[in-house]
Amino acid sequence: MWEGHIQLDVRGATVIRLALSDMDNTLVPFGKPYVSTRTLKAIHAVQDAGIEFGPVTGRDYFELFRFFQGDIQGFQTGVMSSGKKVYVDGLCVYERDIDYEAFVRLNDCVKEFDGLFCVGFPADTSIENPVWIVDDNHDEVAPFERKFGFKANFVEKLPQIPYIAATIGMPMGKPGYKVVQEQIAPHFKEFYFVSAAPNWFDVVPRGVNKASGLRILMGELAVSSNEVVIFGDSANDVPGFKLVGNTVAVANATDQIKELARYHIGTSIDDGVAIALEDIACNAKQGQLPDFMRNPQ
Repeated sequence: MWEGHIQLDVRGATVIRLALSDMDNTLVPFGKPYVSTRTLKAIHAVQDAGIEFGPVTGRDYFELFRFFQGDIQGFQTGVMSSGKKVYVDGLCVYERDIDYEAFVRLNDCVKEFDGLFCVGFPADTSIENPVWIVDDNHDEVAPFERKFGFKANFVEKLPQIPYIAATIGMPMGKPGYKVVQEQIAPHFKEFYFVSAAPNWFDVVPRGVNKASGLRILMGELAVSSNEVVIFGDSANDVPGFKLVGNTVAVANATDQIKELARYHIGTSIDDGVAIALEDIACNAKQGQLPDFMRNPQ
């Protein structure tokens, strides 16, 4: 854990200097194309109060343009691509791509199972969020394309280019979890497989996750783990929740995240994070912690 100076308020409690939020089903509900207007205003309020804000997400930088409706102030600093990218004030200070040869082997393995497909997210991307998929069943991919907001390019062989992210989609549904965890993952020790959304696995390099990216970000900003508040809802938030002390679960979070969280707020669809950010901003001006931290539910 990174150790640094801890800023205290008048009562001796830690002051929040960095607020981070997961995206899907935390800051923005599944099915919604972007964060709410209230959320954007709350983010600006936090920043106006002198607190850094940013996403800690599996989404890549260019995907966030859509989520934040082009308001770049919401994602100039943060941990992206599940820890494979770290940004500070719009500058990428860390990047770790997917090993191409290992990804090709993974894709070949996944193709052996009906009802599964691999998705490759190129490092050189655009706001359209193009991806590469070695699959000929367009109908199976289409629901995932709509849900996750990518533009599928179907190919016979993965282009030999840098990939910032890889995922496995599971049209087969629940049985796919067992297939990935028991028949695929054991053969790829270089990867860590985490389900961040229903019927969807993020594939990340072993040792890289939201916590590893968060350590880099805290070092860049010279903040300690006690000066960070982090909001989340699912399995890929676990490493970050184990790193910092001020962890917050939305009401729609998984049981695992609810148990790990120190604080609990409303649901994603009810702007739970936005309300908490408003609380943080209002109380920061008074030099004190937000109400939800002083009076936890």
